[in-house]
Amino acid sequence: MCIRSTTLLQLFISLMLAGMSACDSTEPSEVPAPPRIISVSDTTQVNQTVDVVAVAVSADNTPLTYEIDWGDKRGLQSVPDVESGLYVTLQNRYFDPGNYSMRCRVIDAGGRLSAWSQTLQLHVYGQSVVGKGDWWMFMHDAQHTGRSSYQGPLSPVLLWKYHAASPIRSSATFDAYGHVYVGADDFRLHAILPGGAPRWQYWSGNAQIQNSPAIASDGSVYFGGSSANIYRINRFGLKEWNTSTNTAITTSSVALDDDGSIYIGSEDGGLYCLDNDGIVVWQMVTNGPITGSPALSRDATRIYFGSSDRILYAADRQGNLVWTYPTGGAISGSPSIGPHGSIFFGSEDNYVYALTMNGNLRWKHNLHAAVRSAPAIGIEGHIYVVTSDGVLYCFDNAGTVIWDLRFSSAGADSSPILDILETVYVSDIEGILYAVSRSGKLLWQYDTEAPVHSTPSIGPNGIIVIGDDDGILHAIGDK
Repeated sequence: MCIRSTTLLQLFISLMLAGMSACDSTEPSEVPAPPRIISVSDTTQVNQTVDVVAVAVSADNTPLTYEIDWGDKRGLQSVPDVESGLYVTLQNRYFDPGNYSMRCRVIDAGGRLSAWSQTLQLHVYGQSVVGKGDWWMFMHDAQHTGRSSYQGPLSPVLLWKYHAASPIRSSATFDAYGHVYVGADDFRLHAILPGGAPRWQYWSGNAQIQNSPAIASDGSVYFGGSSANIYRINRFGLKEWNTSTNTAITTSSVALDDDGSIYIGSEDGGLYCLDNDGIVVWQMVTNGPITGSPALSRDATRIYFGSSDRILYAADRQGNLVWTYPTGGAISGSPSIGPHGSIFFGSEDNYVYALTMNGNLRWKHNLHAAVRSAPAIGIEGHIYVVTSDGVLYCFDNAGTVIWDLRFSSAGADSSPILDILETVYVSDIEGILYAVSRSGKLLWQYDTEAPVHSTPSIGPNGIIVIGDDDGILHAIGDK
């Protein structure tokens, strides 16, 4: 009896404790109340930070995730892991003037969604500043001059680093705000604020992005991917369309003209021309992959591009073949256009070529190593060429070598670029960025400490950005 009574008592206590435990583990069923918004100001200027203070409380005092609709058609902004009852500052920038309706809501740890908060009316004044910056496509412009209107750093220091999840072999571009756009092997196009903080990322799903994004006057960004697609992303990071090609697009970058036509090469040997809606207008087929980027004449009536079939092609805007020029090796790099319309390019046959607008040979020069990069064009007509074995050459417009400099024994995949003083910047495959004066003197070098297979770019105030195989984008400026 005693044993039985004890057993019954223990059973009763166990049931009581289990019931209490069950009660304790039951999550509250109440949804969170809508956040309360406190605005510092309901008026702001274009491209200025808007601070809105909000607070919300969860029923079980667990952290909340805020979802904010800023009313600018950019989708919902998410701010996770905000302590219940804590005042949080929500921030945004508007890029166009107008009146906007802002609201927010919260989600608790159990996934329960509150109603929307009250709506806050915001007035934004000023002028829209959108679109392309000074360095808005591969090698600065549609002629691939590689020449910036800014002066580069004299005493270089690392200003900031941005980390992607995979190698960065894309060459970065800049919009009018100084935002940086660069692709990576992590299947993402990265948009970065001027100080190096992430702005947004567009995830392509399965496309490595090794080419340089091009920025249109409305701020849209165009690029190709290894998934055999050409993409248009708006300035807020949302996809507007993608168009399929037959095979991957690797290192060929988009060239844009002022009428909205889009030109890009593909591994299927085709040069594609698309309109602004992503419709293929025409395609010119070659007998080898196109890995270089097409260049446009200054009046955009001619498109020049090379192919692995050893031929440089000239097409008109309607997709008609105008002329071809054969070389002795694959043309894996991009042509560049000089001030008088001459076309400069290199080949795997170790020669650099200069052609007239009509496709006639002006001059060629044997550099004793493959030329896989785009030449840079100085303001006075000097041509800067890098060979695969790490030699930088400076030619005058007539094809005479002014000077040459072996800057690396490791070799180089990078194209040379120029600042406004015609200082040359080039990297080698071991990850060292070199600055060379226009007279051929080595000025300084910066070690990224990882292999580099991308071309540097120059942004506002002369900042130089370059990506490496560790997935780091380095921003280098003056001390």
